[in-house]
Amino acid sequence: GIYDLPLLVRGLAPPTPPTVDVIEYYYPTLDHYFMSSLTAEIQALDGGQFPGWQRTGRTFKAFPDASSGASPVCRFYLPPPFGDSHFYSVSSAECAEVRQKYPGFTYESPNVMYLGMPDPASGACVSGMIPVYRVWDMRIDTNHRYMTDRTLRDQMVALGWVKEGYGSDAVIMCAPQ
Repeated sequence: GIYDLPLLVRGLAPPTPPTVDVIEYYYPTLDHYFMSSLTAEIQALDGGQFPGWQRTGRTFKAFPDASSGASPVCRFYLPPPFGDSHFYSVSSAECAEVRQKYPGFTYESPNVMYLGMPDPASGACVSGMIPVYRVWDMRIDTNHRYMTDRTLRDQMVALGWVKEGYGSDAVIMCAPQ
């Protein structure tokens, strides 16, 4: 019957998948950035369980679960000898490469959140998604920062950070608007 037809055919838009905020933190003593969309981590950081971390006020959106057009984001912890930091990627190939190339990194999760993969050649995000940029500080205590603000990314590059990503604009992931 009519109820077997897809929602769009009946003139109704499909439901919008829920999103979560990805919250950015900064640790001034280490000069390190961290981000999380996980409620328990955010509560622990905001509650002082990990002293020294403070919110920067910067956020972007992610999907908490598998969603059409989004891929899992892997997360690695780099223990103190490797930087005492975290690394994220939406590229399954990059996640596999990091696991193989850096066995000292702790593979924390294959799917800490879900974001879009930019076009590998152009760096373009699909409609409804915005670019996420990644920069790397190139220090011995390596750290990455992730942001949706291109001006901030360019400011970080001017401070000596290296932009990493796809296409001429170096887009690393795509976030829902």
